[in-house]
Amino acid sequence: MSIFDFFRRKRKVNQDIPDTGIAIDQAQWTGKDFDFLIKGDIEISPDMYDKIMTPDSFEWIKIVKDDWTYYQVGQDEYSYSWEIPGIQMTFNESIPFHKAKQIANQVVEKIRATGQDAQLVILDKLKIQSFD
Repeated sequence: MSIFDFFRRKRKVNQDIPDTGIAIDQAQWTGKDFDFLIKGDIEISPDMYDKIMTPDSFEWIKIVKDDWTYYQVGQDEYSYSWEIPGIQMTFNESIPFHKAKQIANQVVEKIRATGQDAQLVILDKLKIQSFD
């Protein structure tokens, strides 16, 4: 194999995580380790917001704390922040990664069902993130 063939080789890339070249073990993560970003030019009307931005496989309730809306799922909760590149989902510190990911995946699928493009990106809180 020549040096040029080495650089032309395609690497397998996880669609959910930007490729940093470092393997990340998310199995032990909790909400203190990650946030999610739902990328896309997304518009959701206020009357459809709760229907689209909540999971179907978990019971949830909407709560307001300190003038901020949260969605409570069992003992866990999450909230949204609209940022320039998309919608940031922030979870409580103790939620297991797999539960949060299941919630986020369902929300993304509901957004896609409206005909809008949405992609889920995992943000590692241990690394400095920039929305540039």
